[in-house]
Amino acid sequence: MLTTFAALMAAAGLALAGLASYVAWRRESRMGWSLALLLVSVAWWGLTYAVELTVDDVTDKARWGALKYVGITTLVPTWLVFALQYTGHGNRVTRRLLLLLSVAPIITLSLLAHPATREWVRSYPASNEALPIVESGPAFWVVMVYNNLLLVIATTMFVISMVRLARTYRRLAFVLLASALLPWAANILHNLQVGVFTRLDLTPFAFTVTGGLLVWGLFHERLVDLTPLARGAVLDSMLDAVFVLAPFGRIVDVNPAAVALFSVGRVGLLGRRLEDVLPEAAQVDDGPAELTLDGPGSKDRRIFDVSRQVLADRTGRTAGELVVLREVTQRVRDQERLRQVLAEKSRIAASLQASLAPSTLPSIEGNELASQYEPAGDGSEIGGDFLDVFGLDAETWAWVIGDVSGKGAEAAAVSAATRYALRALGSARRSPAETLREVNDKLLPQTDPERHCTLVYGHLRPSENGTTVTLALAGHHPPLVLRHTGVVEEVGSIGTALALFDDPLLSDTTTELAAGELLCAFTDGLVEARRGNEMFGTERVAQLLQQHGHLPIEQLAGMLTEAVREFHGQQLPDDLAVLMLRHTGATTSLVSTGADDLSAPRAVVLP
Repeated sequence: MLTTFAALMAAAGLALAGLASYVAWRRESRMGWSLALLLVSVAWWGLTYAVELTVDDVTDKARWGALKYVGITTLVPTWLVFALQYTGHGNRVTRRLLLLLSVAPIITLSLLAHPATREWVRSYPASNEALPIVESGPAFWVVMVYNNLLLVIATTMFVISMVRLARTYRRLAFVLLASALLPWAANILHNLQVGVFTRLDLTPFAFTVTGGLLVWGLFHERLVDLTPLARGAVLDSMLDAVFVLAPFGRIVDVNPAAVALFSVGRVGLLGRRLEDVLPEAAQVDDGPAELTLDGPGSKDRRIFDVSRQVLADRTGRTAGELVVLREVTQRVRDQERLRQVLAEKSRIAASLQASLAPSTLPSIEGNELASQYEPAGDGSEIGGDFLDVFGLDAETWAWVIGDVSGKGAEAAAVSAATRYALRALGSARRSPAETLREVNDKLLPQTDPERHCTLVYGHLRPSENGTTVTLALAGHHPPLVLRHTGVVEEVGSIGTALALFDDPLLSDTTTELAAGELLCAFTDGLVEARRGNEMFGTERVAQLLQQHGHLPIEQLAGMLTEAVREFHGQQLPDDLAVLMLRHTGATTSLVSTGADDLSAPRAVVLP
């Protein structure tokens, strides 16, 4: 029987050594080194005790019994260090503490190392018995009290820390307490020589259970790891509905958000197939789905974003599926309402914008006209640019291009008012400057100064010899005239913008357009478009007119706007309006035949 018990003790020691190796291999745990040392201490205790039991000579028994204390004296301090680290007090494990804990083991092992002092701790009496009772010396009881004090402190710290956690950990705390008390009780019974424990010390064997539980709890069940509890809390508090499906599509678990979608409750959902409960969601891999629910207040159809994820085991085989439903009903409806509002806004903007420029330009004998109107940004905001061409009498045509400061409906209202005031007040018998003064009188009392208007307004009088252009500038960029010689010049004298002062400074300028010559009027959206700190500028407009003035007038107007987009970007920072007039006369080919000469750079002549 003694041999059998020694074999079991040796097996326990080897098992603990194996656990210590496993802990040392799993180095990701910060308290792993103390647990590994604890297991090594118990393994050493068990193996040396097995040898002590099997040898016959009393001297050899005493020697192996002394060696056994290497594990015994190391075990309890290591258990205290492990408890400190495991309960979150690892900062208390300092070099000073380790030195203090090593004092008692060093003294005990020093006493056991010398035969003269060994009896102070323990000794074997002269006896013929195969397993004599060990006699304890005075130092033994000091060591025993010291070790049991540390053991009680460490175990109490362990249990109290875990009891303060959630109820889940309280059960684990009691299991751990029982496993810690098992070897402690065995050691107490042996040292007090109670019954069968008098001759046999079952402490190392009992520690095999404790060591196994600690390793299992630390690396597999994570006794004090809040991850499982946190995951459960997150799932329970999620607003998204979560369904856990078995490999064949049956529901095996749901969170409260999923239960709230139905009237059958959690039990009524478990075991059913997802395609029976939510057929629309079962047909969607990932993306939105419109679902019909039967929960309280859920008879209407609601929209969910469906997300599916395959669950696999450690071997990579499919173990089930996770389906998450995130309700996006309100978001989808809000987006739809936003699209409707934006579409309506764009429609209104387009309608108002169309009212600021004629859909088609009139036909003027001996002349050809072209215009371009490009709203700023994506075109959804109403701008203040406008243009118009209309007849005054059989021989005179009026034309205007202008810009009201600001954007939006107020700017568009001032633009429309200015345009239609010019149509109402325009007369071939009054000069453009006189007409603008009357328009200013009408606008001033009903217009905010922040909505002042800049424009160029003029008269056209075609004749056999050319087209006479008379114009007045109200704070606007002067038009450019491309002469048949290839020179580009500015025309007009800068005046005062309308709707600012009672008596604006306005003057008329007259110029003649010969056959093939071209007038280009524009708003500031053309010349003030920027690329970094550089503006498109009047000079670029003049160069484009010089190089491409032979092109058809509509193509030339389109080329100007495209050049601005290439310079700045597709979405313009400001509205852009262009109005072009070319006198065709009898020698329309003058500009086109001079195309080779016009391709060379020409100076812009400024007045």
